Amino acid sequence: MIQPTFVVGAYASLPQNRDDQRKYYDLLGDQPWVDATEIPYPGNIADPADRDWLADALPTLWCRNVITAIPGTMQTLGRNPNFGLASPDDAGRHAALDFFDSIREAISAMADRRGANDVAFVELHSAPTGHADADAMRRSLDELTGRDWFGTRLVIEHCDRFIDGQKPEKGFLPIESEIDICRQTGVGLTVNWGRSCVEGRDAGLSLEHVAAAAQAGVLTGLMFSGAGPEATQYGYEWIDGHLPMNPDEPTSLMDAERMRACMGVAMDCESLEYVGAKVCVPADSSLSERVGYLERIHHAVMAR
Repeated sequence: MIQPTFVVGAYASLPQNRDDQRKYYDLLGDQPWVDATEIPYPGNIADPADRDWLADALPTLWCRNVITAIPGTMQTLGRNPNFGLASPDDAGRHAALDFFDSIREAISAMADRRGANDVAFVELHSAPTGHADADAMRRSLDELTGRDWFGTRLVIEHCDRFIDGQKPEKGFLPIESEIDICRQTGVGLTVNWGRSCVEGRDAGLSLEHVAAAAQAGVLTGLMFSGAGPEATQYGYEWIDGHLPMNPDEPTSLMDAERMRACMGVAMDCESLEYVGAKVCVPADSSLSERVGYLERIHHAVMAR
């Protein structure tokens, strides 16, 4: 039986106060079901002083952490719509390669501070919005996989594909293209439940994406974030807003039954390395309540 690492995207539910953030990491580190965290880039890990704080704050037992490049990818796209690993624009593609070199440097510096490389995976994305090109993405991955990642592995995290007439959240490559690229380059693929749901405006598409990646033998990660058709305290309808599971957020389409269906498919895939939860929480939540939102997802998908 596969026993994947359980990763919490703690940054989505992190309190604002730095002291409370340290206490939150300490509390998560005390939970026997939490194995690692998902770290946003740029975030704390990009700044030398903040990186030292983060390296010290993360529990020492967390040695299979994941970096997600989506925050920096979207921030840069806001300034340069040609930016991305899948950009047909040469300058935009090389800007993305430089961006990932900065992530490599951050991983190296983090490892120096912690005494070991505790970043197991980097999640990268097939930007830009609306005109991502599969051949450009493959060329970028051919280049990136030829570089020294200090033991860290690369995975494509699927985001909603670009669909004519539908306002995109990300609008990147279709998962079929990403699966082909994974096969060609040897990188893995991570499905984010909410991002697939947002793409199809349908909870069923999340299961279809998990099944497609598993059948192809490239499914490496499965992250559970909610989504739904109504505006909530987390944002507008169909936002990639990391909604909690239903019934913690009644409008969320991500419930225990749907998550377990995805897990049933994923756990049959030998390439699966990690499963996780990443949800936003009400701003006034206590530290223990924040943990509870994540723990209920863990219980729903991992309890036997």
